Amino acid sequence: MANDLFRRQLGSYASVHRDRRNKATHFVGIPLIVFSLLLLLSLWRFELGGREWPVSLAVAMVALLGWMALDLGIGVIMAVLMAPAWYAADALAGALGAPSAVWMAFIVLFVGGWVLQFLGHHYEGKRPALLDNIFQGFIGPMFLVAETVVVLGHRHDLARAIGEGEDDVTVR
Repeated sequence: MANDLFRRQLGSYASVHRDRRNKATHFVGIPLIVFSLLLLLSLWRFELGGREWPVSLAVAMVALLGWMALDLGIGVIMAVLMAPAWYAADALAGALGAPSAVWMAFIVLFVGGWVLQFLGHHYEGKRPALLDNIFQGFIGPMFLVAETVVVLGHRHDLARAIGEGEDDVTVR
């Protein structure tokens, strides 16, 4: 199911995400960063078909199409996760009201997410993959889903790509 580009990028990403503490910080930090971006992008709207739409929805849909192009199965799971995240971000932006409050929440969440990322890489002892390849920022959220799917005993093709062979993965 995964295309070759995704397997290569996932393997590259996984190579600097081996330490369990680094993975744990990423499982919190990456969703915080994604949510913060959706929150901020909810400030702006565009009109299409006689209706106003948040820019966050358009960006989320483009990201989902990209994730699905890399791996349909992981992309579909990403869509299931992204839908409530987008909805919550848009609702929070509306509840906060003032753009300054949305910006403040964005800064707190975004910076907090990145602090967790860099803390994790301190534990790992390796620099973030994003510093060497900006595309890794797009792969990061997929890594979380792929890692979870592999730990649950599925997608052995991804287990091999992230360096967890059959001996390391519970087969169901």
